[in-house]
Amino acid sequence: MKVHKNKFTHKHYTEQITVFLSVLCTIHCILTPVLVVMMPVAASYFEQYHWVEYILIASVFLLGTSSILHGYKDHHQNKFPVYIFFGGLILLCSASIMKIVFHVSDPSEHFLSGFGGIICGCGQLYNLKLSR
Repeated sequence: MKVHKNKFTHKHYTEQITVFLSVLCTIHCILTPVLVVMMPVAASYFEQYHWVEYILIASVFLLGTSSILHGYKDHHQNKFPVYIFFGGLILLCSASIMKIVFHVSDPSEHFLSGFGGIICGCGQLYNLKLSR
């Protein structure tokens, strides 16, 4: 029995990728206006209930630390993602301390919190890259 290889196999994958990206674009275009309208409402909710922020920071600490330490011990033994992650976590915690102790609620506190979250995410992504 003679098996014929399909010369156009890569075309099939590119079509799947195109369909996937089109669906993502559709979801993005539908949700973006809704999220833009809802963001001020969500921001006022988080400003009113500080315990939500504390729960989020605690979950980032617990889940992120277990992920970072697992990658460090079992996969790559590189301390750089650990430093990145905990640097971001320090920024997150310092933004919360500014809010609790010093009653600061200006854009610097929000910038510090957002930047800390981005740094934590970068540490996690770098840890994931080294773990593969």
